[in-house]
Amino acid sequence: MEPSRTSRPATPPVHDPLTSSVPLFDPSQLPLRTWCEGSREDAVTGLVAFPDFHSHIPRCLAAALEEGRLVALAIGDVDGLKDHVERTNSTNPTSYGHLAGNEVMATVGLTTRAWFREQPFDSGCAATFGGDEVILAAIVDDAAQFHQALGALRDRLGAVLPVTVSFALMFVTVGDLPAKRERSWKHAFTDTLLAAVDRTLFAHKAARRAGGGQGGIIAVTRPPLLAEPETAGPDPLVLLPLPAASDLVHVVARPERIGGRDFLLLPCRGPVGQRGAQLRLTFPTGRAKTVVAYALGGQAAVPYTAVTDGVTGVPLTVQGVRDRTPRSMPEDLAAALERAGLDWSAVPAHEQAQILHLITEAGIVEIRAGRVTAAVDAVAARKGTRR
Repeated sequence: MEPSRTSRPATPPVHDPLTSSVPLFDPSQLPLRTWCEGSREDAVTGLVAFPDFHSHIPRCLAAALEEGRLVALAIGDVDGLKDHVERTNSTNPTSYGHLAGNEVMATVGLTTRAWFREQPFDSGCAATFGGDEVILAAIVDDAAQFHQALGALRDRLGAVLPVTVSFALMFVTVGDLPAKRERSWKHAFTDTLLAAVDRTLFAHKAARRAGGGQGGIIAVTRPPLLAEPETAGPDPLVLLPLPAASDLVHVVARPERIGGRDFLLLPCRGPVGQRGAQLRLTFPTGRAKTVVAYALGGQAAVPYTAVTDGVTGVPLTVQGVRDRTPRSMPEDLAAALERAGLDWSAVPAHEQAQILHLITEAGIVEIRAGRVTAAVDAVAARKGTRR
């Protein structure tokens, strides 16, 4: 008699680790907006597959720059992915090969896709790059806003992953286009930019590992010099603000000889006024020093003399330094400014220090009152509404 089906011993379910490590994505939700349309998706991340990205992006990039638009290029790399995979494989009996890495990259793709949909890009895309990297390319309106948005993505990834993700970032303008444009120049130009971003990322990751620092950084660099600049200094749109007191930025500084002196040019706006701004620089060797940054053509520059020939960029960690002798505003000056409806911040920091020094050293009430009045007039003059 044939045994009934119900009498057969139940077959235990088979665990398929690929189910959780390689999700199925909806191809209609690829993270792209006009750029790279028609591309295939990467099976693990759900981002644009790199071969299609690499095929489309040179044309998209060149067209955007020739229209005078600002383009952001960023590459993100998972910190310590190999160590995470090896640790997971040694402790989880169902994990083998690169399954743990697939789970990380699937989460990177899912998080990046959600972030991309929230951004105001009218043109851009997010693609894979290698096994554990992601590329972001987009037309942006404001460099500082994109830098902040990239920081938000970095923080989101750090919150949902067992590892951190570090990024390198570059802003490109029409002035960065090569002067000589031979056949296939668009691909060569794009590869030059991506290579510069990738080198920036790994230079900072190497410095972080050597110094024992934390991952999850965002390093900023300028495009390579492919043409003689037509104006003094770069377009201010592509320069980020200098870090405020105790804030950190990771940058690649460009060595330049200006007026017979050696400087490192930071991809940041220079300070206002002749006094400059104090910064704490940490070099790849781990050596740190406090320097004064000045504005050269609107760009922040720090004196430096140890750059050897052939060095095109120096990875630095830059920290703002708080003024050790801050001067609080006297009550009589604050009241006078409030009555006049004037903003003290309209006056550069070095002029503020001079004005406060003159007021506080006045030993006679009448002289002090006169100097307070003169200070209010100076603020009004800065505003263009002299009393």
